[in-house]
Amino acid sequence: MTFSSKLGWLVAAAGLTLAAGSAGCTTQAFCFSDCDSGSATGTSTSSGTGGAGGEGGCLFGCGGNGGTAGEGGSGGGTCVPSDSGVEECNGKDDDCNGTVDDVSDWSTPEACGTCANNCYQILLNTDPDTIGCTPSADPGKTPGTCTGQCAPDYYDLDPSSPGCEYYCVAGGADDSLCNNKDDDCDGLKDEDVDLCTSTTDCGKCGRTCVVLHGTPVCESSTEPGQACNDSNTQCKIQSCEPGFWDLDGSYATGCEYQCNITNGGVEICGDSLDNDCDGKIDDADDLSGDAQLGVDCYGDPNGECATPAHLGKTICQGHKIVCAGPNVLVENQNPELCNSLDDDCDGIVDESPTDAGKSCGISNIFPCAYGTQQCQNGALVCVGNIDPKPEMCDGEDNDCDGQIDRTNGSPPADSVGACNVPLNPPAGSTTPCKAGMKACVGGAIVCQNSVTPAPGVQDGCNIDANCDGALTNQPDKQTDVNNCGACGNSCYTGAVHSTWACTSGACQFKGCEPGYYDLNNDQKCEYDCDFISAQETCNGLDDDCDGLIDENVIAPSPSQVCGVSPSATKAECTTGVTVACLMGAWKCTFPATVCTGQAPNYCTGTAEICDGLDNDCDGVQNENVANWNKPCNSDDALPPPGHGACRMPGTYECDGTMAVKCSATPANCSSLPGGCEEKCDGLDNDCDGIADEPYSNKGSNATFYVKPAVTKIGSQNKWIMQFEASRPNATAVVPGTGNGFWSSAPTGSTIDKTPACSVQNKIPWFNVTPREVEQVCAAAGGTVCATADWQAAARWTPDACLYGYAPLAACKTGFVAGTKFCNLGPSYDFSPDVGDQDGLLVTGSPSLQNCWVDWTGQTNARLYDMTGNLREITKSATNTYPLLGGAFNTQAESGAQSDFTFYTVDQNFQFFDTGFRCCFASNPG
Repeated sequence: MTFSSKLGWLVAAAGLTLAAGSAGCTTQAFCFSDCDSGSATGTSTSSGTGGAGGEGGCLFGCGGNGGTAGEGGSGGGTCVPSDSGVEECNGKDDDCNGTVDDVSDWSTPEACGTCANNCYQILLNTDPDTIGCTPSADPGKTPGTCTGQCAPDYYDLDPSSPGCEYYCVAGGADDSLCNNKDDDCDGLKDEDVDLCTSTTDCGKCGRTCVVLHGTPVCESSTEPGQACNDSNTQCKIQSCEPGFWDLDGSYATGCEYQCNITNGGVEICGDSLDNDCDGKIDDADDLSGDAQLGVDCYGDPNGECATPAHLGKTICQGHKIVCAGPNVLVENQNPELCNSLDDDCDGIVDESPTDAGKSCGISNIFPCAYGTQQCQNGALVCVGNIDPKPEMCDGEDNDCDGQIDRTNGSPPADSVGACNVPLNPPAGSTTPCKAGMKACVGGAIVCQNSVTPAPGVQDGCNIDANCDGALTNQPDKQTDVNNCGACGNSCYTGAVHSTWACTSGACQFKGCEPGYYDLNNDQKCEYDCDFISAQETCNGLDDDCDGLIDENVIAPSPSQVCGVSPSATKAECTTGVTVACLMGAWKCTFPATVCTGQAPNYCTGTAEICDGLDNDCDGVQNENVANWNKPCNSDDALPPPGHGACRMPGTYECDGTMAVKCSATPANCSSLPGGCEEKCDGLDNDCDGIADEPYSNKGSNATFYVKPAVTKIGSQNKWIMQFEASRPNATAVVPGTGNGFWSSAPTGSTIDKTPACSVQNKIPWFNVTPREVEQVCAAAGGTVCATADWQAAARWTPDACLYGYAPLAACKTGFVAGTKFCNLGPSYDFSPDVGDQDGLLVTGSPSLQNCWVDWTGQTNARLYDMTGNLREITKSATNTYPLLGGAFNTQAESGAQSDFTFYTVDQNFQFFDTGFRCCFASNPG
């Protein structure tokens, strides 16, 4: 018998056990084909007690009845050949040659070398089609060697013992999947898992390496021969995505720094960009590749600033290119001097020199007076000074020697003789003088009957006040600041710390005295200020002396003065931060809950809370909750089946300040493509927390539960599955997985609680024990089908149907080629290959013809596969389970008749051609 490739899942049961009945197979042990279909009768007439009756039949596809007991004579009888005179291992002299069990062929699996060496009984869990025998050198006395291949899902891990003792459903070609299962069925679990380099099981199962904006790698520090584990194997960063960089070298933060290379990766000054993406900007980085720097320069293009003596080099300072050097001068750095040079580099020579305006002259003893130095043609000239003169009788110390109207004790010469003889004043001028006789009285020359000038008087503007006939000390009205354009017109009238000049008879404002400034352009220098720099800095001073303090200062970035990490890019750490100059210092104002510390490191010590903000501006958001923003499902916190088909995906979002919750909410099953209908598919379709719930346990959504396809058995209030039972995860190709234990299981077995389905076009559930069927059917709200109920469903009574053929008129006779046939060995060829191929079909297969019991007029009138496909477990008494209906490998059609109850097994029996269906006391649908 050859099996199709689709039957790779067929498994042979371990420990086949037959419960003793009225008849059983003993002569053709484990026969699969060419079995006797008629009755076999053995008799013995040898002397002595009555001979035992011969027994006919075989395990699968056997027809006929057991032989009747032979009747023994009183002795002296002759030997009657049995089993057609062919000697077999049965304790009899079948060929009547005087020797018992002298089998002629010791190379058969049933008698391999000796009768006691039955390979079918020795090689447990071995595919019967592959079992063979290698005879011994002394056949009949020495056992031969049994050979065979393990049945699917069985393996021989112990060559020292016969058979295939290890049951295992392979999950893959190796054990590289870390799941605590023996996927390659070699007796070891997870031995191929690479804990040393796997990024999904790095050091231990389930540790997945994930790098933010990068590619992870699993690295181990083990010595040769040392196993990789959690302590010596870690996830690391292998590489970063384009545009991201790992600056802190920490796997936990990943490639935390986002930056794009600019200027070919050469850091330059003045663009405020991190050109080489090392986390540093402009003058905080290495600028050795910037061609703008180190170039000859001057602090100002004018005056002394632009002379070779004050040559400098360009440097980067404050993100700007500036000219620097020990000798570099900038405008207004040096005071202007009277030297024909532009000392303050403002483009004007000798304007308002700081060394002018000082006192000058010979004596300051009254009436002498010091003058003021003025700059003229690049040199200082003393202007306005009064120097000593010859002593005169005028009540003043003219020669400034401390004696009034005396020179060495003598009266002045002008007080002797005629005096005050006035001269005619120049044309156009006036004089007050009249001639008289001199007399020095009280410090004055008194002339009788004369008018004389007051002592020491000098000519005024166009006045011969000293009566000398000439105008002396006349001001130049074109240049004299005190008589500018007209007599008595002083340019300094109302002046405040300002410098004036008279040019072409008009007053001209020449600027402020050093250290004073005219803020309102009224030509009064009322503002006292020390100039520091043309660019204001945040220091509480008026650096540029414009009357304003700290105006137009250039605000630095939050990462420069506020304690913000350069990797923090969110708005609350960048554009949302206000950097302002207050009271001569930078003050940073952040959004609420962000960087709540004190200046200057506002972010230090700030608690990170789960609020969608980077509270401590370190470039990592919500790091206090590990799962924030990671994917989740609506039922992650629930035990299986959770929300079932209504499960919805989402992400973890903040739930308060220190916790997260999944944003996903379960769907309403009515909105799903399949609606809320509960199907037998292993899923919770109606989302009530129970998968594949039966009518006896409908769950909270009682409207929906699994409604198996069932057929009512005549007028009785009994129902039977319309199809052979299958697992929820079965398909048309595979039988699915999971055992049928719900409440108890043998030692070493799990309790899988796999439900039973009644659906079409699924590989049925085979290799199942009656113990499992009891629990599976009870969980579905039913029971193992009683033998009588199963036979009633097959219409054994009252219609006496022998086969599950339709219509009723065709159910009492065997198959008819092309007209009615079920999946039995002689009735159906499973494969078009040469010869007759037998194999398992899906439930209710359309490949068969009229293979259904006709219950016309009842619900689900067609009851499929009651004949063939799988023998079905029924129950007739405690621990007594007749197998009914024949199987795909049954070779004699009579063995599939509904009244053929020959095969009876116990609760632990299982075999690859045996399945079941459940019965119910009420309609479960």
